[in-house]
Amino acid sequence: MAEVVMQCVAAGLDGGADECRPFLSGLSLPTPLRPLPLLPPPYSHYYGFLVTPLFLFAISLLALSLLASHKLSRTPIRRLGCVGVRGRRHFSWNEAATGDCGGGICDWWIFGGSVWIRAFLVFWDTMISGLGDGGGHESDSGGGENVFACFGIAKGAPASHGRWKSERPRGSLGILGYDTILGAHGPLVLAPLRASVLILAWISICSFMAMTHKELVRWMANVDQMSTTSCGENIIVLALHTVRGIQSTMNTGKDFFDDTHSNVLLSTIVYASVVIATAELSLYALGIAFTKLRIYVPKGVSNPGGPRPRKILRMPKWKEGKIHFLPKNLLSGDDGDANSRQWRCAVAHDAHRDTDSKFGRTLSQHLNEVSALTGEPFGRQIWTTLVAQPLTRKGETEDDLEAVLMKEFPIAPAKLQNGASYASEGSSGQNKTEIFNQPAVIGSFLQNFLNPDKQAQSKVRQSNRANDDRNKLIQVLSSGGRSPLAFDPSRNPNSCDQLFRAQMIASYLEKSKGALPDDISYLLVNKPEGDAKNNLPKSAMETARRGIAFYSMLQTSDGHFAGDYGGPHFLLPGLVVAWYVMGRPSEMISPSQQALMMHYLMVHQQEDGGWGTHIESPSTMFGTVICYLAVRLLGGNKDEDWITKGREFIQKEGGAVMTSSWAKFWLCLVGCMDWKGHNSVPPEMWLLPNWFPFHPGRLWCHCRMVYLPMGYLYGSRFIYSHADTDPLIKELRKELYCKPYDSIKWDSTRHLVADMDNYSPIPVFMKFAQNCLSFYENWAVFRPFRDVARKTGLNFCLEYMKAEDLQTNYIDIGPVNKALNMVSAFHAANNDINDQAVRNHMMRVPDYLWVAEDGMKMQGYNGSQCWDTSFAIQAVWECGLLDEFPLMSAKVWAYLERSQILSTDTSRSSPAHQYESCDYRDKFYRHVSKGGWPFSTSAHGWPISDCTGEGLKGILALMDSRLVMGAVEKGILKGIEPTRLYDAVNVILTLQNEDGGWATYENNRGFGWYEKLNPSEVFGDIMIDYSYVECSMASLTALAEFHEKYPNHRTKEITFAIRRGAEFIKSIQREDGSWYGSWACCFCYGCWFGIEGLIKAGESHRSHAITKCCDFLLSQQRPNGGWGEDFTSCYDKDYAENGMQSYGDEGSGVVNTAWALLALSAAKCSDVAAIQKGVQYLMTRQLDCGDWPQEGISGVFNRACGITYTAYRNIFPIWALGRCSKLLGEDHSGIAVSGE
Repeated sequence: MAEVVMQCVAAGLDGGADECRPFLSGLSLPTPLRPLPLLPPPYSHYYGFLVTPLFLFAISLLALSLLASHKLSRTPIRRLGCVGVRGRRHFSWNEAATGDCGGGICDWWIFGGSVWIRAFLVFWDTMISGLGDGGGHESDSGGGENVFACFGIAKGAPASHGRWKSERPRGSLGILGYDTILGAHGPLVLAPLRASVLILAWISICSFMAMTHKELVRWMANVDQMSTTSCGENIIVLALHTVRGIQSTMNTGKDFFDDTHSNVLLSTIVYASVVIATAELSLYALGIAFTKLRIYVPKGVSNPGGPRPRKILRMPKWKEGKIHFLPKNLLSGDDGDANSRQWRCAVAHDAHRDTDSKFGRTLSQHLNEVSALTGEPFGRQIWTTLVAQPLTRKGETEDDLEAVLMKEFPIAPAKLQNGASYASEGSSGQNKTEIFNQPAVIGSFLQNFLNPDKQAQSKVRQSNRANDDRNKLIQVLSSGGRSPLAFDPSRNPNSCDQLFRAQMIASYLEKSKGALPDDISYLLVNKPEGDAKNNLPKSAMETARRGIAFYSMLQTSDGHFAGDYGGPHFLLPGLVVAWYVMGRPSEMISPSQQALMMHYLMVHQQEDGGWGTHIESPSTMFGTVICYLAVRLLGGNKDEDWITKGREFIQKEGGAVMTSSWAKFWLCLVGCMDWKGHNSVPPEMWLLPNWFPFHPGRLWCHCRMVYLPMGYLYGSRFIYSHADTDPLIKELRKELYCKPYDSIKWDSTRHLVADMDNYSPIPVFMKFAQNCLSFYENWAVFRPFRDVARKTGLNFCLEYMKAEDLQTNYIDIGPVNKALNMVSAFHAANNDINDQAVRNHMMRVPDYLWVAEDGMKMQGYNGSQCWDTSFAIQAVWECGLLDEFPLMSAKVWAYLERSQILSTDTSRSSPAHQYESCDYRDKFYRHVSKGGWPFSTSAHGWPISDCTGEGLKGILALMDSRLVMGAVEKGILKGIEPTRLYDAVNVILTLQNEDGGWATYENNRGFGWYEKLNPSEVFGDIMIDYSYVECSMASLTALAEFHEKYPNHRTKEITFAIRRGAEFIKSIQREDGSWYGSWACCFCYGCWFGIEGLIKAGESHRSHAITKCCDFLLSQQRPNGGWGEDFTSCYDKDYAENGMQSYGDEGSGVVNTAWALLALSAAKCSDVAAIQKGVQYLMTRQLDCGDWPQEGISGVFNRACGITYTAYRNIFPIWALGRCSKLLGEDHSGIAVSGE
C-alpha cells in the first residue's frame, strides 16, 4: 500500500497508472446526491447540494409532515393507550432506556426509531381497521372510525359530509396530527418529520465528506516528494484510507442506483430508505450501549442539577423584640354594616351566602335561586365580618352533612370538671419555644370573637369562671406555643394561624358541649401541681393519637382542613393595584380589609426598610418596590417613619428602575412607569401555528396564564385612567425614582435589575430578542402589520381569558393572573365596574385572602384544602386509626367526593363543564380535567398530577374504614362509583411525560432551551412543565395502590407506567443520594418522595439508590435527633445544614424531621437508633394540647420563593409517628425513663 501511495506521489498524481486513477477522478456520487441542473454555474458550485434530489425530497417530506400536522384529524388511538406525552404506547424493549435517559437526545435521536412501529400501528388500528377497545379514555364512544370516515366516505356517512373535518371524531385524546393539548405531534407526523431530519443530517455529513475528499486529493497532489519521510508516509496512508472510506460510504449501493438512474424519484426513495434504516439501527445500537454503560448525555431536561454557584448570602433581619398585636378595632371589621361583627372564616355554602349578601342578593334570593357563584361550594373558604345566616331550608349543605354525621358518630362527652383547670400551658418540649407576655384583654376578646351568638354569650356571662376557663383553654389550644394574637417577626416571621384555629376550636367546643377529644381530655382534669410528667405520652402511637385528636378539632364543617397558605409578598400588592386602577370598589376591598392589609405590610417590613420576596427572604427590590407601592395605594402616609424607611431603601438601591420585570408591569398599569420601560409582551405570539417551536401554548400553565393577560394589557397599553391627574400617582412618580420622572429615558431601563433580584439572569440571546421586539414595537415600518396582527391577537387573548374565567368559575389558576384577568375584564368592559364579568371576578377575590395574627394577606392559591386534607387522612390511615376518629374520616370522605373535578352534579352544571369538550381543550391548550383532584377546590378546576394521586390515595385509604364504608352503605355518605376512580387513573396516566416522570398540570410541551428565554429574573425553571420527583411519586404510588384494589383495569398500562416512573425517579437522584424537592424545603422532602416512590414500585430496600439516600439522610441528622433545613436549600440547591437555626429547635424542625423519618422508615433503614432518636425528638416537641410549634416556612415554588403550610406541622409528625410505630413496635418507639 505504501509503495502505491509513494508512486502516485512521485508521479504527482497525474500519471496514467491504474493504481492512481482512484485519486485522479472526482468523487463519484449516487444519483440522489448529484445536483440537478437548476442553478447557473457560479451558484451550482457553492449551492449545488440545495438542488440534489435527496435534499428536495427531504424538504418536501418536512413540509408535508408539518402540513399533515394541521390537516390530520385527532382520531381515537385507543389501541395505543394513554401513556406518554404523545398518547402512544411504549415498547418493553426500550422502556429502561426511555425511563433512564429522559433527555432530548435519548428520546428523539437514539430511541425515537420506534415511532415507525407506532405509526404503522396507528395507521392499521385506527385508519384501516377502525378498531377501538375503549382503553379507559375520557370517551368510550364506539370505535370504527377509520381513514375513510375522515374523508366522509365511510359506510353510512351523510352525503353532504365530504371533507375530512366534517367527520372529525370528538372526545378523544388520541392524535394523528398535532395535538395542542399535549403540545406534540402524532406518530403519523413524527415519522416523516424524523425521516426528513435524518436525511438532512445525512446530506450535511455527505457535504462535509465531499469537501474533505476534495481537500485531501488536492493536498496529496501537491505534496512535496522530499518530505515523504516515514512519518509523512503514514500520514499519506491515513489520508488514502480516509479518501477510500468516503468513496465507499457515499457510493453504497451505487451499482443498484446506476441501474435505476433513469428513474430519479425511485432512486431517491430507495436511497433515502437505506439511509433512514442504517441511521435508525446505528442510533439504536448507540442507545443500547449508552444504557448498558449508564451514560446519559445530556442529562434529562427535568434533572434539577447540582448546587448553584451563586448562593444567597444575605439574611432577613427585623427589629429585635418588637411584638405586634392585632388591634381590636381592626379585628372588629366594622364597615358600617349592622350585621358586621368580628372576622371569621366562612366555608362552602356559608361563604356563598356571605358573598351573595355582599353583592346585593338577599337570603331569600339565595334560598330560592341558584347562587350567583358557580361551581362546587365545598372547600371554599373566605374571611368575612358578616354574621352567619343559618338556612331554614334543608339541603346538601355542609351544616346538614355535619349534623347527620355527628348523629351517626357522636362526640364523647369529656367535659371540664368544676374547679378544674386546663393542663399546664407549657409542653413537654416547650422549654425550647418561648412564651411571650400575654395581654389581659385577650380572653374577653376571644370570647366575643369566637361566640357571635348573643344567646350563647348571655349564658356564658352567668358564670365568669366558666367563661375565663373556656377562654384560657382556647388560648392555649390555638396559640401554638406563642402569646395569643402576638406576632414578632424577629423570632419567627411565620404566623401559626391562631385566629382560624381559635375559631375552629371554639366551634368544636360549642358543638361538643364543652367536650374535648378523648386523647387530650386530660387537659380538662385536675392534676396535682408538679405532676405534669403524667401528661407525657408514653409511645409514638400515643403521641400520634394526641396529634390527631387535636387536629380533628380544626376540621371545617364541610370536611376539609384549612390553613394559612401565604408567604409571598408580591401577591397582595398586585391585588391592591388592580383594586386601585378599577376605582377602589369597596365590594372588592373594604376599609377594614385595607387596614388589615396595611398591618400585614407594616409588621413584615425589615430593619433596613425593605421587604423580601417572601416572608423569610432578605429584602429585595422586587419585594420592596411592590410592597411600598401597595402601602401608598392603601392610604399610607409617606411621612410616617416606617414608610419613609421603605422609600429610602428603594432610592439607595437605584430607584424603581432597578426592580424586576413583574414589579415594573404593575408600575406601568398604575401609571408609575412608562410602558417603554417594560420589555414587549406581544399578544401576537398566540397567532403562531401551534407546531411553532416557541409557541406560548407550550409554556407551563402558570407561566402561560400570567403572560396571557400581560400580553393583553401590554398590547392595549392599559394605564390607570386618572394617572395624570391623581395626586397620589404624581407623588409616587417622585418617590420611586432617583431622578425626575420626565427625564428618565425609559427604553434604556428595560434590562436594568438589581443584583438582589437577579436569581435567573436573562441570557444574552433573550436580551437580543427583547431588543428586536422593541424595534418591532416602535418602528413605523412594522406598524401596518402590527396593527392588524395585534387586533387579532388581543381578541384571542380576550377569548382565552374568558374561557379561563369560566373554566375556573372566576377563581383563575392563581393570584397573579386572577388580578390581571380582572383588570383585563375591566378594560374590555370599557372600565365599567358594574359589568357582570367584572362583578363575577370581584366576588371571587375573598377566595384568595387569609387573616392571621400578622394581618390580612393574599394566598398563593385559593387555599391548599384538597392537598392538606388528602395528606391528613393518609396520616391517620398510616396510624391505623381511621375508625377511632370516624367523624373526621367520614367528613374527609364527603369532602374528597365533592372535590373531584367535573364529577358531581353541581360541578357538571357549571360553565366549566362545556370547556371539557375536546374542541375547547384543543383550542385553549387544556389537558383533560374530568376525574382529577385539585390542589384546592373543585371549583378551581385545574387538576394536578400529584393532587390527583393524593386525592385518589385518600379515597382508597378510606375504603379500609369499616365505619365510613358502613355510612356509605346506609346512604349517609355518597358513594364513589368505580368509573370515577377510573377517570382519576386516566388523568394520571395521560400526564406521564416521555421521560417516565410526571409534571404538574400538563405534559411537558416544550424544550429545555425555553429556560434560556425566562424573562422573570426572580424565578427559576418556570417555562415548561418539568417532571418532578414529588409528582412522580404521588402518581406512581396512586397507580400502585389503585392496582391493588382494581387489578383488572388497564393492567398493562398501569404496571408499565409504574416501571417507567421508577426509572425516572432513579435517573434524577443526585450524586450524594438525595433528591431535590421542588415544592417544599427541600432535600428531606425530596428524599421521602424518592424512597416512597421506589419502594412502592417494587425496588428492594437494599438497592443502591435506597441505601445511598438513607446514608445521605443519616449524615444530616442533628445531635438532638432531628433534621432541619430552610428555603435556602431550594434557592441554593444545596442542603442548608443550619437552615432551622433561626426558626426551629437547635437547627432541627418537626416538619423536616417527619419527612426524614417517613423516608427512613419506608426504606426500613438498618440504623434503628437514628429512627428512634428522630421519633423521640418529635415526641418531645409536641405541645401538651397535641399541637406542634410553628417553625420555619415549609413550602417553596419556582426555586426561589417560600410559601406557608401551617397544616404541615400537624400532618407530617402524625404520619411519621404512625409509620415508625409500626416499624419499631410500641415497645421501642417511646421515650425512655418517663420522658427523660
